Amino acid sequence: MIRYYWGRFWPFLLFAFGIEAVENLFTVFFEYRNMDFGLLPLLKTAYVFVTEFAVTMCYWLIPYAVYLWILPRGKAGGKADRWLTSAWFFLFVLANLFEDVAEAFFWNEFEASFNFIAVDYLVYTKEVIGNIYESYPIIPILGGILAVSVLAVWGMKKFLLPRNGAVPAGWKRGCVVLFLLACVTGGYWLVDIKDADAVNNRYNSEMAKDGLYSLFSAFLKNELDYRAYYRTLPDAEAAAFLAREFTADDTSVPEASSGSVKRQVRPSGGAIRPNVVVVVMESMGAEFLNECREDGADVTPCLSRLGKEGIFFPNTYATGTRSVRGLEAISTSLPPLPGMSILRQEGNEHLQTIGSIFRDKGYDLKWIYGGYGYFDNMNYFFGNNGFQVLDRNSMADSEVTHSTIWGVCDEDLFRRAVREADESCGRGKPFLQVVFTTSNHRPYTYPEGRIDIPSHTGRMGAVKYADYAVGAFVEEARTKPWFDNTLFVFVGDHGAGSAGKQALNPETHRIFSIFYAPALLKPERRDTPVSQIDVLPTLLGLLNWPYDAAFYGKDALKPSYQSRYFVSNYQYIGYLKGKDMVVLKPQRGVEFFRDGEAVEPDGRMKDAFVCILRIIYSLLFFRNVDDFPIIEFIGDTYFLSFFTAFLLVFRRSITVDFLSLFGNNFHVLFSRIFHHRVVFLRENFGHVVAADKSYHQGYGKNHGYIEQVRYNADRVSIFFFSE
Repeated sequence: MIRYYWGRFWPFLLFAFGIEAVENLFTVFFEYRNMDFGLLPLLKTAYVFVTEFAVTMCYWLIPYAVYLWILPRGKAGGKADRWLTSAWFFLFVLANLFEDVAEAFFWNEFEASFNFIAVDYLVYTKEVIGNIYESYPIIPILGGILAVSVLAVWGMKKFLLPRNGAVPAGWKRGCVVLFLLACVTGGYWLVDIKDADAVNNRYNSEMAKDGLYSLFSAFLKNELDYRAYYRTLPDAEAAAFLAREFTADDTSVPEASSGSVKRQVRPSGGAIRPNVVVVVMESMGAEFLNECREDGADVTPCLSRLGKEGIFFPNTYATGTRSVRGLEAISTSLPPLPGMSILRQEGNEHLQTIGSIFRDKGYDLKWIYGGYGYFDNMNYFFGNNGFQVLDRNSMADSEVTHSTIWGVCDEDLFRRAVREADESCGRGKPFLQVVFTTSNHRPYTYPEGRIDIPSHTGRMGAVKYADYAVGAFVEEARTKPWFDNTLFVFVGDHGAGSAGKQALNPETHRIFSIFYAPALLKPERRDTPVSQIDVLPTLLGLLNWPYDAAFYGKDALKPSYQSRYFVSNYQYIGYLKGKDMVVLKPQRGVEFFRDGEAVEPDGRMKDAFVCILRIIYSLLFFRNVDDFPIIEFIGDTYFLSFFTAFLLVFRRSITVDFLSLFGNNFHVLFSRIFHHRVVFLRENFGHVVAADKSYHQGYGKNHGYIEQVRYNADRVSIFFFSE
């Protein structure tokens, strides 16, 4: 039997391993300066690669093993068998080549293997596929993949069927299928994508991951329960800390016992009511600014001029690596939390945001975006928090001179912003605009003749064009009657990249912020590092407005301001103060860094650790996270049969940690496909943990009643819900 299956499987194994080996060799060639070639890191890298590769191959081989199981013994090795085996091998080669090429594109953009970003992007296939099509010669690439796949089948046709070995009996072939299923099932518990984190060098760990396994893992584990996976503090202690943290100068918070963290800001002096335009600039890292460049290139003359004429923060730090994180930080002034941004979460309507503050002051609120704002739920968030939504759908074709899959060029966007400002001014209304640009994004195309760098030649051209468009926007606004009474804020959404040997590299989060109003503000440069969440409180401080809001940022212009900032990726949260950085990790992990090097914490760093625990956890505490179910798995009724059978056969105890790995991705996906849900909740001493109550608190807005009640399978209860 072993000889028979080895003869059947080895072409698949050889080809897949060869593709992965070539991909890794290319990665090593281009990233060798960043990798760690020590013996132990290489062994860890190899271990992760082999285990993930093995599990991925089991997934690929299961369908073929099922086919061999149902194939009559007399038909094995025949013409039909040869054709069907060749067809499966062709699809196998085609899919693996496509995955490797796609992952190469992803690495070029994010310097990482497939992760949660790839999962998020799968929801927006139009934009993602369009971006790839506009950025790369996709037709020749796809043609090449197809040609290689055909050649692979032609070259291997003599080896796809074994020449020796008798066909095993049916029950033996069935055992092979069960063995592969057991490997896949066991691999779910034993092979964790986080094993790659044991390799301290990020490039090693990313290279070790199998692309398909990483994508699958990111899909299953796209949500984390903060209380279960991160270190926390008691609620009362967190509340008391915040009461002290925000009681300074003109700011106070209610007593901790009140359960409120609303900051009560009461500045002295008179308030001003200018128009406000917040321009959020796509991927505009501080490294592009003339002031921060080492090569002396004049790439951002317009932004540099605005920085000299306004209040300039060249050391602003973005909270995350994606646009939704930047928009979250700027509009809500909240530090980042693991998982999805607030913009994409359920229940994000009518929050305390920049919109609620300005709406209460009688301002005309407009969200202006050159792309389609359904992407990352942006239109929904801003539309349900007081803004009039204006995106690509609101723009007539006559307004558009140039566009990409992401949206209209920045010049077209800013012309629309000026028109909307004229309209608000004509109605006698002060206005707040949040304008989000797109031109500094792959494929880096823009109208020809504007700058001295041809379109579609790379990032530097896109940066220079984005700068040019900002300059043209300000000059056009200068001709308007509302200009002298308008405060402009220019701020990046995130840096241009996230590469670094550490899981969190603070320098890749460095952006800038400029507050520009020649008639209202005196020029000033502040080199103190500030957080992106400080932009909103600093803006409100410049306006000298009293307000009540649960903002965590601080006015960076206050004498009492103490520099600190947050950085994050999907699962890691970093808190920096001076040269020290504390990083919170899943599984209640914590790491300490000084000057970028891992160190054992001293007393000062432990204090910093306590600080981040209090701040992050207090955010959860005051957002009433307990109202949502902690233990959940939501899937479709077709998955139920396999999962229940597994429980009945193996009688395994399902723990909170296991169930918590499953998150909202299943819910979102299957809620659009199936009418039924299945919810698994762990029992506690024979009693179901608040099944009905938890379910309806967490998802009750959209779902209905219990259809069936209880089916015991070793401490696991299964509940059926229907819309």
